[in-house]
Amino acid sequence: MLGAVSGAMDAASGLLGGNVPGGPNAPAPLTFIKGENLGQPLMNLAGAQAPEDRRPIDAGAVIEFIHLGRVHLDSSKNWGHDVKKDDIVESFPNGAKLRAFQYRAALHREALLLSTMLTGCQSVLDALEKSKGGLGDMIGAVADLLGAGSAGAAPPKASDLNAMGTAVKTAIAKINTASTTYKDLHQCGIDLHQVRCNYRALQQKLLAPPANDPTGGLLGKMPLLGPAIPPAVADIVNFVTGLAFKPMDVYQHFYVRVALDTEPTIEKTVNTYTLDALKGPITPAFYLWYPAPPAPEPAAPGGSGGGTGIGFLNDAKRRFDELKSKVEDFGKKIRDFVEPDPDQPPAPGTPYLDQAFQIVPPPMPANNAAPLPPKEMATLIANGFKTGIGANSLPGFVETVIVEVSTINNEFLREVYKKLMDRPAVQPINELEVYEAARKRILDRLVNLVMEKVQFLQTAKDFGINVQGANIKPGEALLDKGMEELNQEVLRRLNVALELTMGELVDKLEGLRQQAQAADALAFEAYLGAFPWLLALNFRNTFMPVWQLIMDNTFGKISGPLGDVMRKARDAMNSAKSKVDDARTVANRLQRIKDRATREGLQAGSGGQNLTGYQQDWAATLPPDQVQPKPPTVPFFPFAKRTNCSTGEKITKTEYDSVKGTHKWDLAGDPPA
Repeated sequence: MLGAVSGAMDAASGLLGGNVPGGPNAPAPLTFIKGENLGQPLMNLAGAQAPEDRRPIDAGAVIEFIHLGRVHLDSSKNWGHDVKKDDIVESFPNGAKLRAFQYRAALHREALLLSTMLTGCQSVLDALEKSKGGLGDMIGAVADLLGAGSAGAAPPKASDLNAMGTAVKTAIAKINTASTTYKDLHQCGIDLHQVRCNYRALQQKLLAPPANDPTGGLLGKMPLLGPAIPPAVADIVNFVTGLAFKPMDVYQHFYVRVALDTEPTIEKTVNTYTLDALKGPITPAFYLWYPAPPAPEPAAPGGSGGGTGIGFLNDAKRRFDELKSKVEDFGKKIRDFVEPDPDQPPAPGTPYLDQAFQIVPPPMPANNAAPLPPKEMATLIANGFKTGIGANSLPGFVETVIVEVSTINNEFLREVYKKLMDRPAVQPINELEVYEAARKRILDRLVNLVMEKVQFLQTAKDFGINVQGANIKPGEALLDKGMEELNQEVLRRLNVALELTMGELVDKLEGLRQQAQAADALAFEAYLGAFPWLLALNFRNTFMPVWQLIMDNTFGKISGPLGDVMRKARDAMNSAKSKVDDARTVANRLQRIKDRATREGLQAGSGGQNLTGYQQDWAATLPPDQVQPKPPTVPFFPFAKRTNCSTGEKITKTEYDSVKGTHKWDLAGDPPA
């Protein structure tokens, strides 16, 4: 399936902490930001510490908590404690600050966030490299004939991410132990951020196409068509051929723009929530986003003091079992995945999730019309298209399709993420339930979008463009098919495309959930790190069939040399997307219902879509998926088994002096305005 991530790992070379391998080049510059002060002592304690090397610094000294590249100052007096668990609600007697285990949990979550971001990038690059099979050979041959291509710097490869993933695992292993030292935690924060800096440097290299791109300007070099195409249709032909020959290049370019825009915001929000939890204090320290489990029972006399409460994952399992017991035929009923549960209050992470996703309600327009959704994400994707196909501009109706498809996917995926936070964390993510939710919220909108654009192009049926003696009328292709028939064809094909899209989305989410749960590491940051990748993946998997339907029923049916180019471009795109169709065919699980729906007809006409009976029939007949074990989603998942409890070892003068030389506050820059 497209987006598969190679499981192979290269051995990491070099040392952590400023020399983390980040690919074939030297490590990226290590830069930090000054963060919020969490408890820096008010007086300079230099010389006030006990001279004995083994005595703790009881008077307090300045320590650093490095989290997501931000340097926070604190007092050593807030560090040490006995055994504390990060998967239960812990107590803080007399307002004590017991932060070592909270800091440790924060870096565990940071490692999950970073490793899933790396996985998304590697998956996109892997898909690009795999797409360069027969199609890549063909493009290379054409480029040779046209004299294109020259030696240049090699672009980043999927394998370049392996060293970074290995570095994350090595860094977090320092503090996945039952006792946490300041030295190890401080170094872990540095090491994780070095990986982040290396990763950002790699992303920057992905923004520009390679200098020796053999397909750059390919259309203009085709002697048959280049000079003959009128300006009125040149943008469309360039877009169609560019997308057909380089669909995965386009995917990479809009993905990296989405990632560079959203990942820093997600990281900033995770840091903000972590600081609020530290100051609260809010626990469980590792499971901040989800509804909190019950407070622990008091420790038994002579106990370890770690608490005897129910661990988060056990509590989530109990909630899931209670939910099943309340719903008759729970295992046989298809539910709408994102349907709100009136019995479940919003999770505590809800306002932070809104911040992470930059959800800002737009102003209400005049006359109580519906507000327009933000277009920023669509702009990033459109710019990715332009770079990927080497075009300076896109046809206006293409940009409209990009805006609508990106908005539809953005809204839906954010709702999925909200539900993942509210529901029991251990509850399997059911493919048919996600598909049911998508069908209700996406299918009609995609069908209407295709029909609107096809009808828009139909208005050009009386407008002809002369190309090499042939009169080209894009809309004329519709004259041999009634709109009712076309409407039903669009509905059927988009329904199949939607199933494929939701299937791949759930493969990734459920695989990640199973992987994290098996390692006792089901923090919400694992999902957050995958958000930019899944957003780009969903867009790709829905845009392609929408675009192909529009082209098939307009420019794809015209005659003459331009029609030949369009058909060849369509065939190339079909070849590129065949991996998706082969991986998850219509015959898989849903063929019987689709056949019956086709035989009985779909009530979908040009006067509007009426799919109620069809939707009810679909939902009433299909049993839910049996959730099968998924292959690992993150090839370098940071934990084989996460340790959920730890002491905070008191900081000795010897240890403090050894760490002080690596403090980063004086080197950190001011936070951006």
